[in-house]
Amino acid sequence: MPLSVSNNECMANRTHIACHECDLLVQLSHLSEGRKALCPRCGYVLTANHCNAQDRVIAFSLTALVFLALSFMFPFLTFSAQGQDSVSTLMQCITVMIAENFSSLAILIFITIIVIPGFYLLSAIYIFVSLKSAQLLPGTHIVMKLIGHLQHWSMADIFLIGILVSFIKIIALADVGLGLSFWSYVFFIVSMTAAILHIDEYQVWQWIKEKENLPASSVPENGYYQGCHVCTEIVDVSKKVCETCGAHLHLRKKNSVQQTWALLITSVILYLPANLLPIMHTNFLGEETANTILGGVLVLWEHGSYPIALIIFIASVLVPVGKIIALGWLCYSIQTKSKKSCQQKTWLYRVTDLVGRWSMVDVFVVAVLVALIKLGNIMSIYPGWGALAFASMVIATVLAALSFDPRLIWDPINKEKV
Repeated sequence: MPLSVSNNECMANRTHIACHECDLLVQLSHLSEGRKALCPRCGYVLTANHCNAQDRVIAFSLTALVFLALSFMFPFLTFSAQGQDSVSTLMQCITVMIAENFSSLAILIFITIIVIPGFYLLSAIYIFVSLKSAQLLPGTHIVMKLIGHLQHWSMADIFLIGILVSFIKIIALADVGLGLSFWSYVFFIVSMTAAILHIDEYQVWQWIKEKENLPASSVPENGYYQGCHVCTEIVDVSKKVCETCGAHLHLRKKNSVQQTWALLITSVILYLPANLLPIMHTNFLGEETANTILGGVLVLWEHGSYPIALIIFIASVLVPVGKIIALGWLCYSIQTKSKKSCQQKTWLYRVTDLVGRWSMVDVFVVAVLVALIKLGNIMSIYPGWGALAFASMVIATVLAALSFDPRLIWDPINKEKV
């Protein structure tokens, strides 16, 4: 790409960074603690230097792991109806799914709410302990590259919203209590969120480079550069491997638009059974009722649970459809080489990428209700095949957003400056 430099601050110790979303080359001065740098063209947060970040990440991550461990040791939710009681633990949300022959859905839930969050926290501790050591610990580069991918698939916070939605959904039918494990899980999510907010990948890679006595990023003499998609190192466009992190370089994601289209088509195909098949079955006093997503929204609305009905409708209907339409339009605009409204398109992609995984809230609601409401013929809930189809659809849309390269939006403008 051609050399295009913008000054953020007129200070010493300058380096360069290529914006992840528009590929603008920005000359960046050393940031003092508590400050952040934004791309002057698209507004993307290039980096943020959080106060006392290294110590805080270790402290918050350790705290989160302790609370995660405690969330397995006590009752999670209690349910009482018609004189019968049911106690649910965190793991029952998974084991009950396996018992109902929905092992794939159980594995997905287990990985996204426990395995990935836990591994993310362990990875964060390893990286920041390594940074505070005299020398980097073995595998620091590998763990740092991995941690960037894990955050997209950590859905513990969405699971918590699913629990609260489930709680409100059944509170009129029975007495529902929150156990000690529930509060432990809440504190786990709060601590984990605090740790994530203090992790800035650019700053971490700068600290790694300092440990290894590597020079600051510099623009190639010929003026043509590419930014490493992992560590943001600025290297010559002809380079194949990043010398800082070892990642294989690419000027743009290979076949980005084609992959996004394929995943969007897959999402549309899965969206039909996700809405037509029952997402769960309710057995009340021997009478079984099949509930689809839209059917559940209508029932909630008829019973006056307007906020919950709106949450489910937005998360399960509007967000998936909106995401498919938005990404489809972005792919079309790239293929037609449109130069209009690049900043607005980038903002649209940013929102689409942010909200996409929140559609999983309905799947987590089903998991909680299935684990909690097991009172035989009095009242029981079982998962439906619509839940598996819907979860698969959400995964396909998340992958579609990840495969899309937002820098392609700006390429028609960038080429004008060659």
